[in-house]
Amino acid sequence: TKPSACLGLDNQLDLIYSGCLNGDSDIRQVVTRYEFGLIAIDAPLSLPQGLCCLEESCPCQPTAEGKGRHCERELARLGIPCYFTTKKSIIKAMVYRGIRLKIELEAGGYAVIEVYPYASKLRLFGKNIPKKTTPAGLAFLKQHICLLLPHIAPYIDGFNHDLCDAAIAAYTAFLHSRGK
Repeated sequence: TKPSACLGLDNQLDLIYSGCLNGDSDIRQVVTRYEFGLIAIDAPLSLPQGLCCLEESCPCQPTAEGKGRHCERELARLGIPCYFTTKKSIIKAMVYRGIRLKIELEAGGYAVIEVYPYASKLRLFGKNIPKKTTPAGLAFLKQHICLLLPHIAPYIDGFNHDLCDAAIAAYTAFLHSRGK
């Protein structure tokens, strides 16, 4: 219901795209136009083992012990809070959209990974991060993103917290592409 913040980097961490896109077709157009080597999506891109859907009316049941997916349980074990993907999830639409987009992009030959910018921020900047929705939090993110991605500095004033998350997601993809 709201535009998706998208940001693209090249292999030298130069900004090659930033903006807010309204639909999946817009996302696919940008990906195709810039031919990104790795796509990072900030949404769950799979269901818990044993589930075919997130519908409470469906008899499918998770087969793993514990709530959510393995990656979510691992984040919780590390002290990193997240939404668990369950049949009672408040982000069902986002989960379904993320999975659908991943399938479509992979069918087009693109590599896709799931990212969680909040977890990346904790690993990159430590635990004392102000809330991104506050003026202090947004200033913090902009300052720290410019340290990681100095080529973004001329554009950072126009970034809201969603574009900051997109920058962190893109940087996470960059690190992943280098085995980090």
